[in-house]
Amino acid sequence: APGPYRVDNLNVHARAVATNNMFTSAFRGFGGMQSCAAYEQQMDECAQALGMDRVEFRRLNYLKTGEGMSTGFVPPSAIWTEKCVDHAWATLGGETTPGGGDNKGPIKIGRGVAAYQQSYGRLTFLHDTSEAWVGVEVDGTVIVRSGVTDIGAGQVSALGQIAVEVLGVTLDDVVIYNSDSAVTPLAGTTTATRALYMTGNATKMAAEGLRVRLVDRAAKALGVAPDAIDLGDSKAFEVANPDNNLAFVDLVKLCAAEGIHRSELVNFCAPFSDHLDPDTGQGQAHPDYVYGAHAIEVSVDIETGEVRVLRSVAVHDIGQCINRAAVEGQIEGGTQNGQGYALSEEMLYDQGRLITPSFSEYLMPTAMDMPRVEITLLESRSGIGPYGAKGIGEPAITPVAPAIANAIADAIGVRVFEMPITPERIVTALRAAAQSG
Repeated sequence: APGPYRVDNLNVHARAVATNNMFTSAFRGFGGMQSCAAYEQQMDECAQALGMDRVEFRRLNYLKTGEGMSTGFVPPSAIWTEKCVDHAWATLGGETTPGGGDNKGPIKIGRGVAAYQQSYGRLTFLHDTSEAWVGVEVDGTVIVRSGVTDIGAGQVSALGQIAVEVLGVTLDDVVIYNSDSAVTPLAGTTTATRALYMTGNATKMAAEGLRVRLVDRAAKALGVAPDAIDLGDSKAFEVANPDNNLAFVDLVKLCAAEGIHRSELVNFCAPFSDHLDPDTGQGQAHPDYVYGAHAIEVSVDIETGEVRVLRSVAVHDIGQCINRAAVEGQIEGGTQNGQGYALSEEMLYDQGRLITPSFSEYLMPTAMDMPRVEITLLESRSGIGPYGAKGIGEPAITPVAPAIANAIADAIGVRVFEMPITPERIVTALRAAAQSG
């Protein structure tokens, strides 16, 4: 609820209400984007009430690296909110000029920005675990086994890349078995932005366990100490004398001939903490957090209420990028999701009957509605995932809707306090503002 800000005095009241509407479920980070939609619009409203620049107002309140959040927990990774916001805002071009340029006619241009804090990994009191198995066949083929399910975000390919990094082979040498419980160890759910963090760490640890035995045998073959050996280019070689090397496949054959174990199974366990204190709300709820920002430029026709997203700028600290194409795909997909949440997607009922049951009525943005998403990936290398990575699957959506809402308010001078911000709601808000003077 407080977002990426330092809030020393916090009291949150929550209520769950049973209704006869359609049941609800996860929507790319359940609860995260709804909270962000509230606190980031509030930040703009507070800045306006104080007569301050909205980015400067945020800067005064950011949670900094090493500071405790409102539950008393100190996030273990870097908090780069300020870097993300500054970069996104500068890329967009900063503040618009009210009444200037294109804003003189019925088409008004506005800009908005939003930051966020969001967890990756499941709640710490759930005892989360994930297993991975890494082995190597006599022909040099590296096998990775994991029960992780790839739902289109590149979870499986990331495991292959991690094995490649540790063992010094190429992706052509790697075979990955996933999802099938008959041939893979349990990896847990593909939820909560946990797959790379949990299964990625398990895969890295398994590959590193295998690597130790391979390096020890290579050192013996090459006549040097194990700490003088590295793996790369499908070889084991002496770091100080790369010509003194052994092909990876020949090293594996040596291990096989001598009965040296050529596989490793690892069960990675996430940090565990008890429930938050029920009286004070203090304690640790999540393993770690992601930070980032989104900046948006929109045009709004004040006669019709039509909104067009002209530019969309995403900046996230992902810790360490494992698979750039997958990360950028997640951000692009999250941006599309967030734009729909902000402008068009709505469950409408008529006397208890859902009247938006299909994609003909429940309107998601299409390619015609989406601008190119301008993505910048920052790498603090401070996350608790493999190589300092952080998760991005769910956080990619979180700041998009409030950035659009802030851009619309900047364009028309009136805030719409309901999502989606449809043309009807914009026109209604403008009429109400005109009537109130």
